[in-house]
Amino acid sequence: MPQGDVRSRPQRYKWKRNPIFKFLASLRLAVILLGVLIVMSIVGTIAESKFDADTARLWIYEAPWFSLWIALLVANLACSTLMRWPWRRHHTGFLLTHLGIIVVVLGAVIGQAGGIEGTMTLFRGAPADGTLVLQTRQMTIRDSNSQQAVGIQLGRRTLEVGGKPLDLWTTPSGWKIEAVASSSRLLSTFQPAPVAEGNSAVRIRLRTAAMKQTVEQWLLVGNRDHSRLDLGLITVDLLSGVEEPPAAGAANRAVMRYNADGSLSVTLFTQGVPSASKVLPLGEPLSTGWADWTVEAVQVIPSATPAFHFEPLPAEQTPPMGQALLDGVKIRASQGERFAEQWVAAGWRASFPTGSFPLEVAYGWETHQLPFGLVLQNFVVERNEGTDDPAAFRSDLAVFLPDGTQVATGSCSMNEPLNYPDALWRSFTGLTYKISQASWNPNDPTQSSVQILRDPGWLFKWTGSLIICSGLVAMFIFRRPSGRAVLITTNAHD
Repeated sequence: MPQGDVRSRPQRYKWKRNPIFKFLASLRLAVILLGVLIVMSIVGTIAESKFDADTARLWIYEAPWFSLWIALLVANLACSTLMRWPWRRHHTGFLLTHLGIIVVVLGAVIGQAGGIEGTMTLFRGAPADGTLVLQTRQMTIRDSNSQQAVGIQLGRRTLEVGGKPLDLWTTPSGWKIEAVASSSRLLSTFQPAPVAEGNSAVRIRLRTAAMKQTVEQWLLVGNRDHSRLDLGLITVDLLSGVEEPPAAGAANRAVMRYNADGSLSVTLFTQGVPSASKVLPLGEPLSTGWADWTVEAVQVIPSATPAFHFEPLPAEQTPPMGQALLDGVKIRASQGERFAEQWVAAGWRASFPTGSFPLEVAYGWETHQLPFGLVLQNFVVERNEGTDDPAAFRSDLAVFLPDGTQVATGSCSMNEPLNYPDALWRSFTGLTYKISQASWNPNDPTQSSVQILRDPGWLFKWTGSLIICSGLVAMFIFRRPSGRAVLITTNAHD
């Protein structure tokens, strides 16, 4: 055989005949891998629309089997590319296309490993906030007596406890911490806790015998979310002795004051007109003049701080209107015959009296501290002409460094994010924080939620996409030689 004849090359590259290499480079494996990925991508899209994005990520896109499947696809692309060695001019399109896919996958891996994605809720007038809430869960147990803490990473999964308690940690002082139950139907009840220095809290009871209705609720002075009991046609506000009454309220309302001497007084409004001002003794129902409604101060805490109590809602009961249910776990702290139990809802922290200082258990979303803070300067809602329906909304933001220096301002709205830092090379490489408008609270125009994303694999993804497009064009430019050369190349496992 003449020297340099291509038909001798299979003998020179024996590694091509390795069974594992041939299997990884086979067209059949490529078809199976791509077919499953296409089907599961469709399933993931349906799961995201029917449930939410976290469900699709948990069971498909970020599942271990999906990562293994992607790794097999990369191995198939690499082996099928090497199978054509030595490469010829007409291999250019094939090589570029396969290389582009590998670069895109590499970008996805880099983005998942080093990227950051989370949300932040901002309030107008609040100080700069740099705490980003991520989309992964964690549990943190802190023992203040020993000044030690443990963190348990849960990923995107909720902590589920079956019949057997789940051992979490044993503190240096001997307290055993366990998760004894879990629930996805926790109902929160506002229940202020007494402290040395705080605002006064009053438990209010409204009752009507004719409608057979009784409503009880804790109110806390100075708390923007829990200083009013709102029943639609009736409102009750709790103020300190020097506060001005709120301008807004129902036509029938009661403005209650906790005075400096510890007494309670109330001013009643009927159809928007003041009708009576009286002292409200503790535990004595007071007739309001609104049909047979009475108002009563059931319990008083002179100095309190906001707190919540959580209990599972039975499956047969529906939650109160406008109140969402939370998932959470029941934590038990035990030492010998002493023990304490309480429910800890996602996003909340509970304290257990286990020593000189309470032991704290926090369960919820993992947080990440950004190298900057955001301030909501203004929030604008644009309405459709002639209606109250929102057409668009925009957040005007200011960016502050930890030392309090303002370094940037800008706005983000739907499909128009704010980039920080906004240098062109950072945006091109993905080494910037993309701040996008996520949601807003129709009941509170001073509140806005933004999504913050940083993807260091962005450059690889776009570069890989350009390489794929170049490879598809090259397939038409650099064609396979015709005639006898085709037959020789085919026999050479080309």
